Amino acid sequence: MYKLHFYFVFFFLIVCNQGFTQQFEQQFINVFNSMNENYGNAVADYDLDGNLDVFIVAYKSFNSSDKSTWSRLLKNTRGRFEDVTEEAGFNMQHSNSTNSDLKLGASWGDYDNDGYPDLLLTHQDGTQLYHNMQNGTFKDLTLSSGITSCIKCNNTSGLWWDYDNDGDLDLYLNYLDIPNRLFKNNGDGTFQEILGALNLNDPGRTWSSLPIDANHDGWTDIYVVNDFGLSKFYINNNGEYFIESTEEYGLTNRGCGMGSTIGDFNNDGVFDIYVTNIAESIINPLFKGNTNMMFENNSMLEGVENGHFGWGTHFFDADNDGDQDLYIVNGDNELHYKNVLFKNLRTEGETQFQNWSKESNANGIANGMGAEVFDYNNDGRLDILVCNTNNSPYLYKNTLATANAWIQVSLEGTTSNRNGFGAIVSASSSGKHYTRLNHGSTMLGQSIKPVHIGFGTSNKIDSLSIKWSNGSMETIYDIAKNQKIKVVELQGMVEGDNYVPGSENENQEIIDEIVNESIDDLEVTTIPNPFSNFVDFHVKSEEVSTVLLQIEIFNINGIKIDQIKQEIPEGNWIKRWNGNKNNLNLAPGIYIYKFSLNNKTKIGKLVYTP
Repeated sequence: MYKLHFYFVFFFLIVCNQGFTQQFEQQFINVFNSMNENYGNAVADYDLDGNLDVFIVAYKSFNSSDKSTWSRLLKNTRGRFEDVTEEAGFNMQHSNSTNSDLKLGASWGDYDNDGYPDLLLTHQDGTQLYHNMQNGTFKDLTLSSGITSCIKCNNTSGLWWDYDNDGDLDLYLNYLDIPNRLFKNNGDGTFQEILGALNLNDPGRTWSSLPIDANHDGWTDIYVVNDFGLSKFYINNNGEYFIESTEEYGLTNRGCGMGSTIGDFNNDGVFDIYVTNIAESIINPLFKGNTNMMFENNSMLEGVENGHFGWGTHFFDADNDGDQDLYIVNGDNELHYKNVLFKNLRTEGETQFQNWSKESNANGIANGMGAEVFDYNNDGRLDILVCNTNNSPYLYKNTLATANAWIQVSLEGTTSNRNGFGAIVSASSSGKHYTRLNHGSTMLGQSIKPVHIGFGTSNKIDSLSIKWSNGSMETIYDIAKNQKIKVVELQGMVEGDNYVPGSENENQEIIDEIVNESIDDLEVTTIPNPFSNFVDFHVKSEEVSTVLLQIEIFNINGIKIDQIKQEIPEGNWIKRWNGNKNNLNLAPGIYIYKFSLNNKTKIGKLVYTP
């Protein structure tokens, strides 16, 4: 059995005790020494042990006797990596009859909502879906899933997303030489290709695509980053079809688009997009989002226009100071450039970025391709993994000497998709606000990982709100800093320092007790619901005399927060609850109402979206 253990010995090459250190370990170098053509990479906790594992794609066509052609699954055990490729079921990888095809991307996504990450691999002349068998192994279920491969084409990557808001992940496949394809998840482990891809059959040589609800209508739109021709932005029309709206939203990129990333670099609560172009004569655009839903290219204003011959890129908070920095990997063939890290200076009082590549020590000069940022050793600092086309991969350990606060939020959807893709995480701390989008997509890869937020010198997180992809919301208060927490949709925090085991069951018993009192023959309608300021209870009463009305409002923990009690006349009428005007300081999320008329009771849910 071919197995290799990676014990990382740290050589600290830090400038002023601040920067990243490349991890050097002889066995790590040896296994990848001949594996000098790597493309995509992606991370997920495939075995649910609390550590993010890594899949790295080897570019060459698979040859079982040539270890340099093996894409590899690396199991992470508290920062120690073990090659489990063969025993996990990846011992027969993709190749064609002439061993001339190439391997490109890897995308993690729990397509059957069983809680275990599955893996999509994209290649030249092929696409593979590996189902996680929940015992440390994977099984190739491509044929039975209904995902068909193309012939003589390059499938660069796959995007897992829930474009129709039905609670399971659909699949968008990016190609270099045929139009992109869309597969709808049938919810039974199979997929159905939608011919024409609902107008997403973009033919522009796509390297990456980003899911983002740009017009805030609750339906995920998509930005398709193309090599030849324009990158295209498509608005989602209720999951029924997409409308190309690139110029209308200010997202025109005429360069040779490669990588892309979503962030909120100025912490204004509106998401921004950065795109890398493999042409120094064409600047990399930084599309700043605005509250009017339009984007504007602020790349030169922010000082991030030159990423050289750019490929993979990421917004991430390298120093946990509360603003997101920007990383770009570079190079191609004989065009050797160092990787670039732009430090965001907003915490320092400036309104731009500074080239911090040399100071960071994350400026390797190999020809970079795929890149991912994740906390591989669970120390609260984001590390960087870079795949190189002409060298072994770089693993940069974050060794920044900082005491800044942070939090990592793992999401688990219940009515929305299990990975929580498409959820927006918003946090408030010491009067500052932070917003992050959970999607995992990058160039040649997609990851399932916690949402990471830095808070600078804050002592605690005042509140954390999650808006799930289906529109449901919930808020948690007074969260301790420097910890990993888990939030389950409509259940709140289930792991973390603020969580008391059993408390969620007690809350559920209270809610169940309330709900069990409900009588369904009372006709009550709530408008609007979701609401932002008030909600009207529309009631049809068949009582023949004056009746006693009581409306009780409970939070998701089953605690009563308000009530209305008065006598009302018979007939049809409307009673308004001014939930946002009663000094209740409502948090966004779900509330329960208990509506009583004499001996009749009706229970329902209200959704508050300020």
